[in-house]
Amino acid sequence: MTRKEERREKLRRVRAYMRRKSLDVVFLTARANFSWLTAGGVNHVATATSDGTTTLAVAARRAYILANAIEAPRMMAEELPAEEFRLVTFPWHSDADRRAAVMDLAAGKRATADTDLYGVKRLAADFAELRYSLTPSEIVRYRRLGRDVSLLLETVGWEIEPGDTEQQVEGLMGELAMAQGIRPFVRLVAADRRIERFRHPIPTGRKVRRRAMIVICGERHGLVVAASRLVSFAPVSRSLRRKHDAVCRVDAALILSTRPGAAVGDVLRAGIDAYRREGFADQWQLHHQGGPTGYLGREFLATPGDRRRVQPNQAFAWNPSVTGTKSEDTILATDRGPHLLTQPVDWPAVEAGLGGHTVRRADILVR
Repeated sequence: MTRKEERREKLRRVRAYMRRKSLDVVFLTARANFSWLTAGGVNHVATATSDGTTTLAVAARRAYILANAIEAPRMMAEELPAEEFRLVTFPWHSDADRRAAVMDLAAGKRATADTDLYGVKRLAADFAELRYSLTPSEIVRYRRLGRDVSLLLETVGWEIEPGDTEQQVEGLMGELAMAQGIRPFVRLVAADRRIERFRHPIPTGRKVRRRAMIVICGERHGLVVAASRLVSFAPVSRSLRRKHDAVCRVDAALILSTRPGAAVGDVLRAGIDAYRREGFADQWQLHHQGGPTGYLGREFLATPGDRRRVQPNQAFAWNPSVTGTKSEDTILATDRGPHLLTQPVDWPAVEAGLGGHTVRRADILVR
């Protein structure tokens, strides 16, 4: 599938949604929706925002891109072909002209938008479901990203040394990621006791002595993968060994239960049951367990009783933790079983299973 064919499929999904919802125009400004619909395009400048600087407008017969005079040249040169998306441009300093461009397309129409846009009705949350089942070309990009992130984390794990600060480890992660076009929008690092104290360890100037946990959410072409790894510069204690083996088995229960058609709440229940079997029944309540990913870090967090169904070729990132350790990778739910996108490459691994099936989970690297 070419990018053009992928965009055509995405527009087909949007227009089918519009017919179901009796809509005439859909405006898309959110980065996730822009990257999805454009087959990996980028419409942001500042990275610390969920909204882009340009807007797509999809109508029944045409698709448009609304861009100011700053963004328009790059949009049409690097992101979208003019024969597929008609350019509507306006001066960068005139909000009135931008508003007029939106109103010209929305006036007298049943319109909706995924961000606040001059009073246009907000897009329903179920629009996100159009992103869930990935196309063949998206899967190719995702697999490449998953391997690159796996190798990135492994490089960090093999290169850091006792005495490095958490912030230095974070810097190495960021450098390696950005050199490959990966935007590392989540970078967590915990040294020693901070692994036990905090589930979300923002990097500090604390030095690594005996152990480190490294965590990343990396995005490229709009797609996101999440993964975590642990490194130890001392022998792994009996207590930590028991905890890590347990969390790997919990993760295996979640991964192996993530099959198309399964209710997300039932998948989570498999993980909660595994926590109980391992003797850590309450640990799942100390941190969320993850959920579907794709064009967001998590499309939503899995919660007990959630009846939404796993879709074919939908991405998930589960992240069970037991105080002092964690297991996290990104997978694709397929009819043939889960496919690990960020599986260990040059890293120790353990086999963990459920119901006669097993999956490789990242072990603790001891150096």
